[in-house]
Amino acid sequence: MENCIREVEFDFDALGGRFGWFARADNEAQERRTPFDRPTLSQILQLVPFVWRYTLFWIRNVFDRERIFIDIFRPFHHYPYNALPCGAIGSGSIGRDFRGAFCKFNLRPGLVQQHSEPIKADQFILTLMSAEGVLVRQTVLSAVTSFAASDDLSSWDFSLSPKDVTYRALYPRAWTKFELPEEKVVVLMRQISPVLPRDYKNASLPCTLFTFRVLNNSERALNVSITFTFRNENKLMKGTTKECSSDLFRTKKAEGVLLHQSVSGMPCTFALGALCRPNVQMSSGTRSFDPSGDGFALWNLMATERKLIEIVEEPKNNRSLGVALALHAKVAAGSATDNEEEMAFALVWHMFGLLFTLAAENALFKNGILNFLMLPSRAKWEAEIEKWQRPIMEDQALPDWFKSALFNELYFLTDGGSVWFCYDPQWRQQEPQLSEYSARQFSRFGRFAYLESWEYRMFNTYDVHFYASFALGQLFPQLEHSIQAEFNDQVEHFNPKSVKYHMSGICSPVKARNRVPHDLGNPAEEPWLKTNAYRMHDTSEWKDLNLKFVLCAYRTFCSVLGRDRQFLSQVWPQVQIVVNEGLEHWDTDCDGMIENFGTADQTYDAWKMRGVSAYCGSLWLAALRVAVAMAEEMELPKLAEDYRAILERAKEVFMSKLWNGRYFNFDECSDEIMADQLCGYWFLHSIDPKMADQILPTAYVDSTLDTIFEFNVDKFSGGTLGAVNGMCRNGKVASSLQADEVWVGTNYALASLFIQRGHFSRGFKIARGPFVACYHRLGLQFQTPEALYQHRFYRAIGYMRPLSIWAIYCALRTAKLGQREMDNPNGRLTN
Repeated sequence: MENCIREVEFDFDALGGRFGWFARADNEAQERRTPFDRPTLSQILQLVPFVWRYTLFWIRNVFDRERIFIDIFRPFHHYPYNALPCGAIGSGSIGRDFRGAFCKFNLRPGLVQQHSEPIKADQFILTLMSAEGVLVRQTVLSAVTSFAASDDLSSWDFSLSPKDVTYRALYPRAWTKFELPEEKVVVLMRQISPVLPRDYKNASLPCTLFTFRVLNNSERALNVSITFTFRNENKLMKGTTKECSSDLFRTKKAEGVLLHQSVSGMPCTFALGALCRPNVQMSSGTRSFDPSGDGFALWNLMATERKLIEIVEEPKNNRSLGVALALHAKVAAGSATDNEEEMAFALVWHMFGLLFTLAAENALFKNGILNFLMLPSRAKWEAEIEKWQRPIMEDQALPDWFKSALFNELYFLTDGGSVWFCYDPQWRQQEPQLSEYSARQFSRFGRFAYLESWEYRMFNTYDVHFYASFALGQLFPQLEHSIQAEFNDQVEHFNPKSVKYHMSGICSPVKARNRVPHDLGNPAEEPWLKTNAYRMHDTSEWKDLNLKFVLCAYRTFCSVLGRDRQFLSQVWPQVQIVVNEGLEHWDTDCDGMIENFGTADQTYDAWKMRGVSAYCGSLWLAALRVAVAMAEEMELPKLAEDYRAILERAKEVFMSKLWNGRYFNFDECSDEIMADQLCGYWFLHSIDPKMADQILPTAYVDSTLDTIFEFNVDKFSGGTLGAVNGMCRNGKVASSLQADEVWVGTNYALASLFIQRGHFSRGFKIARGPFVACYHRLGLQFQTPEALYQHRFYRAIGYMRPLSIWAIYCALRTAKLGQREMDNPNGRLTN
């Protein structure tokens, strides 16, 4: 049995549907895992010089942790109760616990915090009174039982049984069912964030809505109140200051309370709002109660009078301030609140200033405190979300787990440290490489960035975005357009500042000319102004970045922008530059095929490649084929023929040096079986299958996939964890660093390649392994890591690459899977 909570019977109607991620509040992870910290002795010996250099760097920055682009000595630990985050895209996020708590505040632009403890004062409180005014029950709608010792609120009732709380998430919405069996009452809460494909306005709103329906199955009418409580400073919001204040507000359609404070020097306002509706009453909001006291004053006020007053009590110290808002409705015996009687709250936050020099006075895409007219928009938002998701939910050919995975892995767009800025004309003065083309694009759609990982603090890491870009490309194509335009501008940019790289100990420029940068900077420093925050390797020698740029540029031209000639003209000069750079600097023997230099010079940054390699070689073949196509589009037939001739020579070298009759060897010095060896073919196939078939024979591709499935999948962990990165021909896992890892994002990419080739069942089995492990066995839901190990460990939680699951959807759309008969040997997994 894969998941202990499969034994729980969920009320699909109450939870909004049968597809998504489900949990009961007493669910616990089946396996206990921790961040990887156990390299083998041979691996340690290889890394001694690196560890010495990195340790010196770490000591210099130990008291300013966020300036460390990757802190290998203090990795992030997962939170097993993590749930769908609150918020949209690019404006911060607030975490949720599937037991009913708020648990993580990531409001500083681009920075994600480790701490995820539930906040005791941030709650929804249910009050039930009889028609005669007698208290029936008052309880906090949360099954969390342990909080930080410093939290008090001892007068509040946290006695809700975990077995009476069930949860479902399907991004960007979540449902929670709270049952009170003794009172015969059920409360249904819905969490809604306005993430709508291609809606570039609403998808940037820093808000989440919470709606409540109450089912009264008892024999008496009840007066029902829901109180939303919230506090200011807490330890989960790093850098909060003592100064805080609050005030009430009222508009024509909504009213509520504002809570003002400062986070890391940036003014921050939280707003709790509620919609004025004919059948729902609202008592005056409370702009002051003591969240660090025993909580009796507010609790008793609701229990006795079922209303709030403006000031319940003054806090005992100026570091703690709580606010509250309450809604009331009457529910007849044996009935439920209908749509007109739903109680709806909005939680909105806004950071008024940013520390980034390049956007010092900019606000996130939406300026000012947002008008609470968003509350009436809820029905429209939900209708649009359902319209988007319905074709996938109703496709009976798709496994249930995939419907959950496809949408829930999008959590990273909200909770991946994403930022989304309005255009600032000063950028072109500070960044001379920024083109007029990019400036126009930014002025229309803003400037977007997201982290490589919660703990890998680098914006738009390009070798990883290459995989993740399938999500943005299909859902927010203009954001993908902005990213590609920006990296195009970076190709010829040069930063001569010399830095020492930790792996080699060699000093080189921060950014070399005619190279695609690894990333656009650390958000804790000066992103965009200081690119290439990654200092493990000199990435100007990486073989994959330039080639991935060529492929992404062509995909953006063909698939994202519908063959936009202006974009093609903009990127074509840089495509020529990077292809010619490969020929001049990386084709050491002038045979048309590039070579690796015996270092980890690509996205597998601890796995060394020597000579011709399957991974970089396949990317090179795909890039050459794209160069041919782009030259033809630019009406340069002679250049197209030159590239075609190089491609034919490179293909011959690739085949002769790496093909062993079953698959392509890892490189010239190793016959290890790499799961990601056909990366270039896969990406090109997603653009144009005919072009992909021109770089590698389909018989070779299918034979390679058969071998990968036999060795990397079926002979690893019983075939239940997806494909391990590297296997030996004797059936043992390869011993190199990263070869023994399962990369979730590359597994999704590999699965999509199987589906591209018509191997649907095997493709779904590959993708299903790491997803089920993360979401149903290991407690890693909504914090998917870069890597899983066979036992005990994971690495880099909250990672960008798993957004590549949208490559599977791209392959399914191409194959028109919904119209095909497909066997599904894995069964249906509603959990």
